[in-house]
Amino acid sequence: MMTGPDPDEIPDAAAGFAPHRGLAFDATGAPFDPVYRDVFRNRAGAWDESEAVFVDGCRVRERWRGAERFCVLELGFGLGVSFLATLAAWRADPARCRALHFVSIEAHPLSREDLSRGLASLPDRGLAEDIAALLAGWPLPLPGLHRLRFAGGAVTLTLAFGEAASTVPRLAVAADAIYLDGFALSRNPAMWGPALMRALARRARPDARLATWSAAGAVREALAAAGFEVERLPGVGGKRHRIEARWAPRWRSWPPPPEPPLPTRRHAIVIGAGLAGAAVAEGFARRGFTVDLLDARRAPGGEGSLQPVIADHLHLSPDDNPMARLTRAALLLRAGGGAMRSCGRLALESGPDDAVHNSAMLARLAFPAAFVRRVERDEASDIAGVALPRGGLWLPGCAAVAPAHAIANWLARSGDAIRFVGGARVETLARDPSSGEWIARDPAGRAIAAAPVAVLANAGDAVRLAAVESLAVRRVRGQTTCLHDPLLAGLRTVLGGDAYAAPTGIDGRILVGASFDEGESLAPDPRDDLGNLRRLGRMLDREPQAMLPGAIPAAVGFRFALPDRLPAVGPLPDEAAARAAADALLRNDKLPIPLAPGLYGAFAFGSRGLLWAALAAELLPAIVCGEPAPIERELVAAVSPSRLLRRRLRRAR
Repeated sequence: MMTGPDPDEIPDAAAGFAPHRGLAFDATGAPFDPVYRDVFRNRAGAWDESEAVFVDGCRVRERWRGAERFCVLELGFGLGVSFLATLAAWRADPARCRALHFVSIEAHPLSREDLSRGLASLPDRGLAEDIAALLAGWPLPLPGLHRLRFAGGAVTLTLAFGEAASTVPRLAVAADAIYLDGFALSRNPAMWGPALMRALARRARPDARLATWSAAGAVREALAAAGFEVERLPGVGGKRHRIEARWAPRWRSWPPPPEPPLPTRRHAIVIGAGLAGAAVAEGFARRGFTVDLLDARRAPGGEGSLQPVIADHLHLSPDDNPMARLTRAALLLRAGGGAMRSCGRLALESGPDDAVHNSAMLARLAFPAAFVRRVERDEASDIAGVALPRGGLWLPGCAAVAPAHAIANWLARSGDAIRFVGGARVETLARDPSSGEWIARDPAGRAIAAAPVAVLANAGDAVRLAAVESLAVRRVRGQTTCLHDPLLAGLRTVLGGDAYAAPTGIDGRILVGASFDEGESLAPDPRDDLGNLRRLGRMLDREPQAMLPGAIPAAVGFRFALPDRLPAVGPLPDEAAARAAADALLRNDKLPIPLAPGLYGAFAFGSRGLLWAALAAELLPAIVCGEPAPIERELVAAVSPSRLLRRRLRRAR
């Protein structure tokens, strides 16, 4: 085989993205785009066209028959007609795949109101329930990936908001079918270019099918050059021709994207029953796994669960850097159930310079006000329920929760799928080469559990069990303070700044935190309480000594973090194999790092445990099950436990 084009570069994440300016309707009542000056759908034949061109054109019924999973990648979500038609076909087919993933890219997402109006203009096809679910879950117009679930979680719609040319290269997806459903070539040529067709080809499984209503010569040539066998067929809905194609390249990309094999059985070990472990276990249970959740403690909940409340710590940056994108993605992914308290977060400004910086940042990011907006002092005080000296950034989607309640909620809704094993000190974790299963053993060498998938979610002990020396996890002591103060008793949102203050929901008390030091003791230190109050005092223009009589230590524990402050979530490297292959790995950065088969990590969550738990709960099961990743591939790489290994190999030379 010839070597094909080099793997695509990853463009600017938000390039070309903008919310839709508003839907119009032409003389026939068909939804019309005033920017591209083209109809979304032929009003009378919308459903029939989608079924004939895409569902039948990609032969999805015969190709998903009896399959474990099937993935459709679509360019141009629009009104969602092709998704709804595919979902209807899946529901009606008794031989359907177990899990259907539909990933759709949209550069200009409609408002919920326009989406509702546009769908209402089309003939009724008995899809009212699915349309209602789509409208109810329709996300804010934020760049990145958004997930909606249908049919009890068996069908996942991933909406990728961004321009196609910059979004497709960033997707971690292997498509069985590709729908090209953009506006006409003459209206939107960027949607049909050769570079984009090559990027689509790199996300196609062998023998993937592609379909589109466009049969323009330039489109056929671009597809053929990208490795598709193209066939022009009679069109539908008044169009002369359409295209069906099959991915059958004469070359292959190098290196081929690694796709780990599915586990031999749906059974996983998760070591650590704190916030990370419980969230990950629930994510696997939702996908039909049985999970052995092991912890040295007698009951679920690690050190973090001793806190009365924890809160979302969202990061914003003018350049929308990886930390900002990851925390936003985690917030959007989370399905916290009834345990979460949607109280929002108010990031207080420290002075006029902060206000100028925040205003400029929001103007550059152009996020919807429903996600973040700047508020002046009086409005900030009204939101918070207490008098504040300054305004700040209001993030209404952030939440807080008692960690013990979150853990209990995740475990309870998983039922018998999760088996908690308390008092289980895991001394060794090793893979049996004959069975391919990981076996966790106690200090006496007795087997505690065995499974083809093992996840280390045990914070500071994960590096020891995984023997991953490249991850220099740092342990930091922290202490929080419980404060009863008459001036703050009415606080109803989380305040962020030099410190944080979160309402506990208990007798008007708030939690203030948290200290950072290198100490080893878990005994409370009065100096840490005073330090927490000093930082809170700077935020609120209050004297710390005035608050001290109402302060008592809340909890002391250790955070574990990596130097870049990002978590370790993903497959764990096989460092022995990497050292043996060091010469090749250092010569060619595109060679994949050797991985320990079936071994994964979810640790080093630092001070963002609630958000990183939500991210790990979706990302790890998606990787194990071969699903489309819930975040872009450069973000998958940013949290990969292997990300620092090449640097360590170079330093060892």
